[in-house]
Amino acid sequence: MTDNELIILNYIKDRCKGKQSAETFGRLSLLLGIEERELRSTVADLVTIYQVPIGTGQDGYWWLSNEEEFKEAHKELIDRMKKLSRRAKGLRLGYEKSKQNYKYEQPVMI
Repeated sequence: MTDNELIILNYIKDRCKGKQSAETFGRLSLLLGIEERELRSTVADLVTIYQVPIGTGQDGYWWLSNEEEFKEAHKELIDRMKKLSRRAKGLRLGYEKSKQNYKYEQPVMI
């Protein structure tokens, strides 16, 4: 692990146990002196590569402390995947329409 990975892992494990102790992205970035983009990327790597149990959500980052928190964090990731999948499909369809000179119009409510 890199120094930043260890710093982030140890901070969250020691000071953010349970969702009630979650730390927002911005605050954690300031506290640790790590840019938000790097912080997000590093946490993603910690979870993906090292299988570290860090929950993420609107409350920020936290160390998963029970089954309920795991289920909530897992559901959040699945929901994000579904939204991104729909967005990717919309992008693909929009690109196909643009190649056919599709005329975009305001939808009519009926």
